[in-house]
Amino acid sequence: MIQFDRVIGGTIHLKYPDDLDIPMNIIQQIQISHNFSESYIITEEKDWNSLSFYNSGKEMVIVLVLDKFDEGNDYLIVLDEFNKELDKYTNEEELKAQLKRIFQFSLNVFRTREEVIAKLSNEVAHLKMKVYDLEKRFERAIKSDHLKVKSRILFLLSMYDELSFKEIKEQVSTSKRWLEEVIENLLKSKIVEFDINKKTYYLNF
Repeated sequence: MIQFDRVIGGTIHLKYPDDLDIPMNIIQQIQISHNFSESYIITEEKDWNSLSFYNSGKEMVIVLVLDKFDEGNDYLIVLDEFNKELDKYTNEEELKAQLKRIFQFSLNVFRTREEVIAKLSNEVAHLKMKVYDLEKRFERAIKSDHLKVKSRILFLLSMYDELSFKEIKEQVSTSKRWLEEVIENLLKSKIVEFDINKKTYYLNF
């Protein structure tokens, strides 16, 4: 918490943990940025990242120091929580106890977020592996001699969003004339569509 002193400007009134290091130039920068008006400010410097709010009733700036890659907006709820507590307590010991409680709360928010991100990353990796396996199966099916030309074309267009005639011809072993006839029948049956601008074929879902 930063309090304004008429002689030296911004000064640290209260902090937790006690060994938290806040450079004097950052203190002054945050104090000046708020300019005694209630506002949220995210301060990002080379070795500094914080979210702060000026409480006009107590004439103090509440600062939440963040890790380098934290998003300040994710911690607005934590800052709001302490701002509410600031109006309830006049005793510094009680206020510091609340500061400690909210600090632990913010750590839990961070851990929960990291756990969610890790879980999503694992799920994405798992899905990518599934997609890779499916692509390999499709490729094997396309190269199979047992599949008709029509089936091979549909397999290809299932794997890729769109393909040109040349790209289809490179992967389907048949004559150009027969390939054109099969594609024409697929167009007539509305199974496949043709993008005249891109000159590509795609499945009509």
